[in-house]
Amino acid sequence: MFSRVLPQIIALFISTGLFSASGAEPEEEGFSPLFNGRDLSNWVNVNCAPDTWSVRDGLIVCTGKPTGALRTPRQYENFILEVDWRHLTSGGNAGIFIWASPNAAPGVPFLRAIEVQVLDHGYGNTESYTTHGDVFPIHGATMVPFGPHSGMRSFPTERRSHASPEWNHYRIVCNDGVIRLHVNGKEVSGGEKCLWKKGYIGLESEGAPTEWRNLRIKELPSTGATADQSAPEA
Repeated sequence: MFSRVLPQIIALFISTGLFSASGAEPEEEGFSPLFNGRDLSNWVNVNCAPDTWSVRDGLIVCTGKPTGALRTPRQYENFILEVDWRHLTSGGNAGIFIWASPNAAPGVPFLRAIEVQVLDHGYGNTESYTTHGDVFPIHGATMVPFGPHSGMRSFPTERRSHASPEWNHYRIVCNDGVIRLHVNGKEVSGGEKCLWKKGYIGLESEGAPTEWRNLRIKELPSTGATADQSAPEA
């Protein structure tokens, strides 16, 4: 009896979305694109040349020179950010700035922010840094790191990133001053008690050509970041 009705049960589950024949998770709702795939009209160039950042074949392309950033025009507090990135040369260096200042920190070309490291394997791995998704505060920002760490720098618990020219997927979950980085499908690093915990989001140019795609964001409810917990407005 059961063997006769089993196909009908499976068909019902598929039709109602309770079961996927492919085993894939359903598409997560609530995301909005951060990049329109055509131009950089919704981004702000910070400290870079006019041709440092461009669009080609639906990708954000960065020459890596000079050092600087491409940031969002407005601030974000709590959110999930997803992005694909790849280096085009071995040993490339870049990053993603979270809860960042609108302009470069005094005396440096970098934003004050929590940085999510974007390094190619050719850069090498040492006791001081890895190429698999370190998370750390820079130029006045602060953070209490999760897991293996040195100072305020969080090291990944698992090494999952791919070498150039392969693509990598980052999922960065930011909520109430807590940041969690997922590299290619698994959480590996992060920290809490971040200051700031509201600010701009930026892509870093730091010497090497990179490509970026599939930038999207899902905003989460505010937890009431105060003025002193937030980056200054541009």
